[in-house]
Amino acid sequence: MKYVEAFAEGVVQLAHNLAALLLAVATGLVFFQVVTRFGLGHAAGWSEILARGLIIWSTLLVAAAGFRLGAMIPIDFIRSLLPPRAQIWVIRLVTLLTLVFLAVLVWQGWSMTLRVQAQRVAMMGTSMSWFYAAIPLGALMAIPGVLLRHVDQERERP
Repeated sequence: MKYVEAFAEGVVQLAHNLAALLLAVATGLVFFQVVTRFGLGHAAGWSEILARGLIIWSTLLVAAAGFRLGAMIPIDFIRSLLPPRAQIWVIRLVTLLTLVFLAVLVWQGWSMTLRVQAQRVAMMGTSMSWFYAAIPLGALMAIPGVLLRHVDQERERP
């Protein structure tokens, strides 16, 4: 179990670090876009599109860390009204529903990625599937975060 948890933590850390790197690159691209548009008088349109894609990727990748850290907005009020024994079952249900949702994102996201393979990104000429691939990969990398958080909650219960 220790190795599985270490692997899952590694996946979450990788997703978190990749998201930070992509966000930094997107910030640089937006700065470049402003300089070329207002400083040079000719905008580099591709930089705006690429920055948008990188922000989408970073948002979906950082979900893994968000789930792991418990940073998603919980509805604790309803759970706090329940007795402790029922609370853990609510946590289990929420974890199960979250995993089902992420599985649907992986499945449908992959389907969408394949469906848009022939579509090209304007001003870049690359396949639109590179942007859509963030959906299944981000959801897949979020699953270990959900499971690790759930294991922590199970260990914390009285």
